[in-house]
Amino acid sequence: MGTKLTIENLDAMDEPVPESGADEGQPSDTDFENPVTPSEAEQSGQSPVALVRHRDMTHGMRSFIAAKLAGSTSRDAYRQAYPNDKSSDATVSANAYKLSKHPLVAKALQDAWGQTEEALVEDMAASKRYVIQSLIALSKSAKQEGSRLKALELLGRAAGAFTSAAPTEAPAPTAAQLKQALAGHLKLLKQ
Repeated sequence: MGTKLTIENLDAMDEPVPESGADEGQPSDTDFENPVTPSEAEQSGQSPVALVRHRDMTHGMRSFIAAKLAGSTSRDAYRQAYPNDKSSDATVSANAYKLSKHPLVAKALQDAWGQTEEALVEDMAASKRYVIQSLIALSKSAKQEGSRLKALELLGRAAGAFTSAAPTEAPAPTAAQLKQALAGHLKLLKQ
C-alpha cells in the first residue's frame, strides 16, 4: 500500500531535514550504532515520486494578459497575442476561453484587476473616467440594440443630459413682506 502524494507532501520533501533530531524529541543519527538503509529491493518496491513541473508564462500569455488589461475582448486579445493563428472565430473564441482559464493567466489577470480595482476606488476621478470609457466602448460594441441603448442612456445621465433646468428658487421674503402677509391673515381671523 503506497501513500498518496500531494503537492504539499512533495513540497515538504524539498525542505531540508534538521541535522539533529534531538530538538524534536527524536534521537539523532549519532545515537545509532548501525543506521539501517533500505536495500535496493526495498527502494525499487517504493512508488516513484512524481515530479511537478512548474511552467513559466509564455510570451503569448503575457501578450494576451496585456491586451485584456488594455480593454480588449478575449477574442481580440487572443488574436493580438497570436497573430499567426488563422483559425475561425469560433476556434479563436474557444482558445481564448481556454487561455483565460489557464491557472497562470487567470491568476495574473485576477491580481492585475484586483490592483486596478483598488486604485480605482482610491481615485474617484479615475473611476468616473473608467466607467465612461467602458460605457462608450459598450455603446459601440454591444451585440444587442438594448445593451447599446442602455449604455447610451447611462452616458447621458452621467453627462446630465436628461436633467431639467435647475428650478429657480424664489428669493427669501423681506421683513416688510412678512409683516404685510401676517396683517392680512390677522384681518381674516378677526372677521
